[in-house]
Amino acid sequence: MALRGRGETPDMAQKYANTWSQAAAGLTALSHTQAGVFRWGVVALLTLVWLAGGFWLWRDLPFSEGLYRTLSAVSMWDEYFNARDPMREVVRYAALAVPVVGLLFAFSGQLGRSLARLFNLGAARHIVIAGDSPPALSLAQDCRKRKDSVILIADELPEETALGLRRKGVIVLQGNATHVETLRTARAHHAAHVVAFEPDDTANLHVEAAVRRLVGNGKRKPPIGVHVATRSSLLLKEAREMRSAEMRKGKATPPPIDPKPFSLEEMAARALIQKESQTLLSLAQELKQDRVHVVFFGFDAAAESVAERVLMSLWSSHFDAPRITVLAPDPASVEAGFRARHREAFAHQQAWVADVAFMPFDWNVASIGGELLDAVEQARGKPTAIVVSTGADPGNIHLAIALKRACNHGLRWPVPIFLRETSQSEFSQQYAKGDETAELDAYLKAFGAHQLNATRQRVIDGVLDQGAAIAHEHYNKGLGKKDAMSMRELQSAMKDWADVLETYRAANRSVADAAMTKVWDAGWRIADKAKGEKGDTAPTVPPELLDQMARREHDRWMAERLMSGWRPTVEGENRNNDLMAHDKIVGWDALNESDRNNDVVQVRAAMDVARLMHKDGFVRR
Repeated sequence: MALRGRGETPDMAQKYANTWSQAAAGLTALSHTQAGVFRWGVVALLTLVWLAGGFWLWRDLPFSEGLYRTLSAVSMWDEYFNARDPMREVVRYAALAVPVVGLLFAFSGQLGRSLARLFNLGAARHIVIAGDSPPALSLAQDCRKRKDSVILIADELPEETALGLRRKGVIVLQGNATHVETLRTARAHHAAHVVAFEPDDTANLHVEAAVRRLVGNGKRKPPIGVHVATRSSLLLKEAREMRSAEMRKGKATPPPIDPKPFSLEEMAARALIQKESQTLLSLAQELKQDRVHVVFFGFDAAAESVAERVLMSLWSSHFDAPRITVLAPDPASVEAGFRARHREAFAHQQAWVADVAFMPFDWNVASIGGELLDAVEQARGKPTAIVVSTGADPGNIHLAIALKRACNHGLRWPVPIFLRETSQSEFSQQYAKGDETAELDAYLKAFGAHQLNATRQRVIDGVLDQGAAIAHEHYNKGLGKKDAMSMRELQSAMKDWADVLETYRAANRSVADAAMTKVWDAGWRIADKAKGEKGDTAPTVPPELLDQMARREHDRWMAERLMSGWRPTVEGENRNNDLMAHDKIVGWDALNESDRNNDVVQVRAAMDVARLMHKDGFVRR
């Protein structure tokens, strides 16, 4: 059984900023807001009073003479200098105020920008974001909503976009974030977090390297969190393993940089599984299926991430192992790539083999119809859910609509259709919001938009890992004999999460993602607050189900380890973390009592994870 680590709770009320960076952010917003409209309005009003009043005063004179005397009000000559009537005084003061106020307002805008740059020289404990992609901009705006001080490094940001960010207090710095001097200007060596959010994985790794060079051997307590966005699942895995290798060196002084590789695709997949697992299990039971079966139309990086989470987490003691079916224009190459990235998941018949099949279907040249549904059913059985992720938002929407019509024709496949969107559209917000009808039918639901995933909570605070930290805390402290952790223990369970090796973090992430499945197996569902349901905030596992659920947890754990690249040890070989060989990747009957108790611990951990995720509680299903 994998060693589960310890965790660090992010303070959700914490602001990443010091006094200087807060002042810089405030001045940046002030000098770029709609105050400019107010300033020009005041100048225009004063000018109107001056000119209109002057022409009215000298209306009996010829136009040229009246214009001359009106403009002369600014010089206070003769009749203006010794003015006694109210109108003449209003005109002379308005004339004098126009240039004075205009210069003052012009100077005040430039003064605000200059002071912002000056105060930024003392910025610390702020957030630096490198990149001008839509997810990077979403993260910058979300951090500002939480009163963080944010410096965005962007090389090619449109002027209007930059202006909009500055109005919200984001300090936009034009430059290349892979250059040390650019990062120095952004005070990255004094930041709390640096997020490398370029669209290119290689550029993000260069940003991390540049931060390392900038900081050098300097001491940072706590270390600077460098969050590196990756799109490649292989690169994400290797980056995490590199982090673990650094931690194994066990240096006396902690490094000044704490690399935190992440993937938006993985975040979207984990959030989807955590939220929808109970829905899928209930539907599989209602449809009298023997397992949860997810059919994928398209298999890009986002779809593969969902498939991984299904195979690692969606294991119920009431069903057989989860099943995946992929439809793609070139199924042979897609299958070869997936098998290459997850070799161990197909190499050990005695432990577990991923139930994944690849079938041909090109949505660009063929239509969705009954014959396609027949082919899938005959080869793999009816689905429990469908995931549409072909790589492009418009294509996903069109394909999902066609699937919904085909699925609902004769209620052929009354299942949820999850369509991937990189950016929220009006369509998804209006029509792909989930099940809104009482009857059993197919419905659309969007997932994966950067507006939902590129947030401070998910990227910087690591909120999706809270459950994983709780799972580790159970395992590390042997809490299998304890009924439940207190809410204070739950909220503080992440305090040592930063010290856990990434390979063990991965194991605990899957435990957390499987938590709602365990809750469902134990006979509970989430309380519906909208219906006035009062939930139990301390759900328990019936004693008669504990052994069965522990057995299934061990099956799930083996699948997760094999999917993560671990393998069983061979005869005469001991467990080897460096070679990713584990002696517990064996059947339940081959485990000793202590090993079996570890699975009992994780079953009970799942209940505590669920308590933290759903504080309104649970009711019997």
